[in-house]
Amino acid sequence: MTESIDRGPGFWDYLKKRYEARRTIHRRVPWKGFAFSAINAVAIAFFVFDRPLGMAAKDLAPPLISIAGDVTDIGRFAWILAGLSTILATAYLVRRRLWKVRGRFRMIYFGQMTAYVALSVLFNAIVANLLKFMIGRARPLIYDQEGIFSFVPFNLDFLYQSFPSGHAANIGALFVALALLFPRFRLGFIGIGLWLGVTRVIIGVHYPSDVAAGLALGAWIAFATSILFARFGLVFSIGRDGGWPTPRLSRLL
Repeated sequence: MTESIDRGPGFWDYLKKRYEARRTIHRRVPWKGFAFSAINAVAIAFFVFDRPLGMAAKDLAPPLISIAGDVTDIGRFAWILAGLSTILATAYLVRRRLWKVRGRFRMIYFGQMTAYVALSVLFNAIVANLLKFMIGRARPLIYDQEGIFSFVPFNLDFLYQSFPSGHAANIGALFVALALLFPRFRLGFIGIGLWLGVTRVIIGVHYPSDVAAGLALGAWIAFATSILFARFGLVFSIGRDGGWPTPRLSRLL
């Protein structure tokens, strides 16, 4: 005769209860204003800056190109994911060894923060790479043959996957996520993200509009993911009057 064992509510039940408890303060993602601003910024970059800056990148000082080449791979998806996975695994192992409630709680919250950043970058990478494949814009590397108006949709060739910049999108997601987690350093994170995005133009693999679109896409996905987390009461909270998502437990850090 077997006895059933009550294991309590599962993980998804736990998330469902947290979601339902906050239903009355859920806010819609304000995408219209952001989309309008992003589309105009990309259009201006495309028609005004792509041709002159795409051509000028070939004549930049070699030391500048070398420095940009050294730091640009900070936006590589594999590097970001490996770093975040290491942090998340370390937090999990440390948490198991902590006995004090406050210490364990702090590490759990830190793990949630890392998961938020990782999911923001992951969601962004999926969307950005799908768009690159579907749009098929020619890179500045073949500007002399193709110009700035060459599009070959659904092309797997690296030379036709320029828009949007995947590195810039990853950078936008990473640094906007950090800016939301640490509001005190928001301007610094945004400034670093912008400069890292520009390195893609300096080394000649993307046009300015590619970078602008990538940064905007990554920033938007990080912001939308923060609202999703806030709806479950994880990492972020949003007041009843709306506003930016704010870290719930920043005092613990």
